[in-house]
Amino acid sequence: MYVCIDCRKGLMDPVSRLDEPDAADRYQCSYCGHRATIPPLMISVTQILSCILGLGFTLYLLLQHVGRTLKAFQLGLHGDMTSDVLLSALALLFTASFGYTILRAGHNLRTQFRYRHVRPSS
Repeated sequence: MYVCIDCRKGLMDPVSRLDEPDAADRYQCSYCGHRATIPPLMISVTQILSCILGLGFTLYLLLQHVGRTLKAFQLGLHGDMTSDVLLSALALLFTASFGYTILRAGHNLRTQFRYRHVRPSS
């Protein structure tokens, strides 16, 4: 159960809209009315794991194409270098995207753990 981080007294109850069949990841405090979006734990964990796998594969391809580009540049084969430069740029784009997704998933995990603490006994 999630505890409100504003008042520390109420529990966060799931809130759904009329156009949604079930409550998604929006919650509202039963005591003070504070609203928050708390992403599910499994979504964040699977995002991190899949992005780490994708990042490893992309970094491998990036190193392969950068190596081919440098080899073609050293040998003066500028015609063969074009596709490797473009694929290296695409791999850099994927690397940045995977990195951003890992950062967002880490932020979602931090939000999850901020709300997931036990109420102080009074």
